[in-house]
Amino acid sequence: MMIYEIDYLPRFRESGHDGLVGLRGYMDYFQDIAAGQYHVLDKDNSTIHEKYGVAWVYSKYRLKIYDKTGFDHSIHISAWISRLDRVRSWQEMEIRRGEELLCEGRLESCLIDLSDRSIAFIPRIELPDGLAVDRTTDTLPFSRKLCPDETAEYCYTHTVRYCELDNNRHMNNLHYVNMFMNAFDMDFYDRGFITDFEIHYLHQAYLGDELRIVRSHDGEEYRLAAVNGKGQNVAVCMMKVILV
Repeated sequence: MMIYEIDYLPRFRESGHDGLVGLRGYMDYFQDIAAGQYHVLDKDNSTIHEKYGVAWVYSKYRLKIYDKTGFDHSIHISAWISRLDRVRSWQEMEIRRGEELLCEGRLESCLIDLSDRSIAFIPRIELPDGLAVDRTTDTLPFSRKLCPDETAEYCYTHTVRYCELDNNRHMNNLHYVNMFMNAFDMDFYDRGFITDFEIHYLHQAYLGDELRIVRSHDGEEYRLAAVNGKGQNVAVCMMKVILV
């Protein structure tokens, strides 16, 4: 089980206002297959909470998007672990419609100790040997820094609500994608196509937290941050958008 694969028929609920699946849906698929790969190993959050006292936390995603998709064709999603060290796991993902590559990406994750929220070492959960595959996608390396620059403008304030929480009791990583995408209006998405997306999770956000969304841009590249009441960047992201 070096490469984990599923076939999937996209659903209407995963589409945007154009009726097509793009960034939001692809991020959903990435989380599902990344978690699914560790689930079949019996090492996902449904088991390691109780057995080892730890939880997986996603720290970085990077996606390259080539095309959107509709609901008339199934897609093939594959994921594999490209690297493991003592504190981090890297998983690669591809989404294909037939032979056409729609999206590829990379996820970095780590373990936290549930007792004190410190980083836990991956050998603690007793993964089997030989999981890493000597193969990567063409996704670019993670950026060293994604923060908006000094020209950043305020967009709006988001309050974390109950339905955005996961079983770690903090804001689920996928809701950050919606939050950052909501910094733009419909006209922006009518005119632009997101080709690249990267997000880094820096701090946790909890029920009731108010997050100020700010953004800056340089040509086709937009950088956004969610800033908490302490002035900390809870998450930062980059979106590269081309006009269509």
